[in-house]
Amino acid sequence: MSGPAAAHVLDDPLGFARAAGQHHGQLAVSALPRLQDQLAGNAGELKYRVRGGMDPLSRPQLELEITGALHLACAVCVKPLEYALALRTRVLMALPGAVLPDDDDPETPEWIEVGQELNLHELVEDEILLGLPLSVRHPQGQCSSGTQETFGAKKADSPFARLATLLEPGQTDKR
Repeated sequence: MSGPAAAHVLDDPLGFARAAGQHHGQLAVSALPRLQDQLAGNAGELKYRVRGGMDPLSRPQLELEITGALHLACAVCVKPLEYALALRTRVLMALPGAVLPDDDDPETPEWIEVGQELNLHELVEDEILLGLPLSVRHPQGQCSSGTQETFGAKKADSPFARLATLLEPGQTDKR
């Protein structure tokens, strides 16, 4: 492949690893379709760097560095929160159909199957999805004060608060 569309495709990824190749680029957050469900906004760009090499056991690998900012929703106030993304990971490569070692060691890098070409944008998106935390939140006390007051005000009006009054002897709900 040639031209700008091919700039994010590695031809012969195993050869790239053996030759210790390097590739870097930028990727718009809006160009990552599988990530969109996790975002509160899709503005901005991410930078990535891919280095090929061989691990200590002479297996082909790729080292990835991905940096940038993502706009995620705070788990407490649900308002947008800028999350600084700084991922560094490595993946081992195998040919399709190869028998991969069954290793339960969490320190062992993951394996990916590669063919004649490897789409780097898809690989970068995969690694971002795997590297995102399950929930993010603003630092303590930095969520919007209206939301924190709202939670406090609604606590007494919640159905569970009314149930709690029913469970207390001699209490009745006066609504």
